[in-house]
Amino acid sequence: MGLRYEIVIDDASCDYKITCNSQTLQIANFFFKDDRVEHLYQLDNLPSVVNFSDIELENIQFSQVIIFGNSSWSKQEGGFKWGNDIVAASFYMLTRWEETVIENKDEHNRFLAIDSLAYKNNFLHRPIVNEYVEILYQTLKSFGLDQERKFRQYTTVATHDVDRPYLWRSKLGKMKSIGASLLLRRDREEIKLRAGNLAVGIDPFDTFDLLMDMSESIGEKAHFFFMAGGETEFDNFYQLGEQAVIDLIKRIKERNHCIGIHPSYNTYNNTEMLFSEIDALKMATGMEVTASRQHYLRFDASSTWNNLEEANVRCDSTLGYPDEAGFRSGVCYTYPVYDIYRRKQLFLLEKPLIVMDTTLLKYEKLQIEQALSRIENLQKEVHRYQGEFVFLWHNSSFNSQEWIGFDKVYKSMYRQF
Repeated sequence: MGLRYEIVIDDASCDYKITCNSQTLQIANFFFKDDRVEHLYQLDNLPSVVNFSDIELENIQFSQVIIFGNSSWSKQEGGFKWGNDIVAASFYMLTRWEETVIENKDEHNRFLAIDSLAYKNNFLHRPIVNEYVEILYQTLKSFGLDQERKFRQYTTVATHDVDRPYLWRSKLGKMKSIGASLLLRRDREEIKLRAGNLAVGIDPFDTFDLLMDMSESIGEKAHFFFMAGGETEFDNFYQLGEQAVIDLIKRIKERNHCIGIHPSYNTYNNTEMLFSEIDALKMATGMEVTASRQHYLRFDASSTWNNLEEANVRCDSTLGYPDEAGFRSGVCYTYPVYDIYRRKQLFLLEKPLIVMDTTLLKYEKLQIEQALSRIENLQKEVHRYQGEFVFLWHNSSFNSQEWIGFDKVYKSMYRQF
């Protein structure tokens, strides 16, 4: 909230107390009663039941999600008592410690939305940490708070992972692409589309001017995450030293957009590879590398953030689910990362990813109108808290049969309120 405050340790009290103008909000502490780390972050401590209830404050109705504690909200002498342990709930969402104790992973060793508490209890679409902050702020206002909260404004953050900057690396590649469409898919419409691209000399994946134009149209910068290595079948679709890539980086820099690292498939838990790829991108761009997003959104809550911190990355934007759009961290603001094992706040910031193009089409399998509705609902949630609507749209998610009509979905990402 950006408010001035003082912290006082009261050994006689287990709960949290926030005092303003001699009035106190007492928040129940249900989780942090044992200060031994090895006892806190255990599978047995995962909440088994999530409850929902409403709070009325100053004639305003608030909905709350109760992960730890209970739904009680009562007025008492000198303030209020709140049974919802929002400190533990916020910590749970922001640190992603549930991902360190739940073993279910997909074929890419990713923790999926379907295994999360938020998805199972139908609140993934709600930035619940923002909701808690709003209740807290309104309570302080009812106490006569004379400070203004930090000014925030709804922002669209367009990000683009450059997995394949172009479809055709050569004239032979062009013919192979069309041949593959003919022989493998026998897709006449795809062949027509590719032949049309070929006739006018346009690579179907070279959509970078459009991506930059769209961000510029709302007064923002686009963020491009480039790969710089890799050792698997999911990597190495281009080299930073290729002339087409050199020219592309130059185009982006000339228009003053942002370039970050897209660490390859196995870097999420490999510091040596991460360092090497960051150095390669520094050499290619002549710039410091301060922003990142992991390839395939691979993320290990016990190591990836710390590896990025060691590599002097200052802002990551990996935390979105591949299989479901929504608020993986429960928040729509950039926030400082916390190491739960060393009990230390990192310099690294996390800018949560809310929605990805392939999530809508390939995982959720939404029709165009369904995708438009999903985007609008998420945007409204972000706008409610004047947050950051961070989305990922690949440069390659245009100009093919499977993406026909989704340009409408793409453009809706830039909706302004």
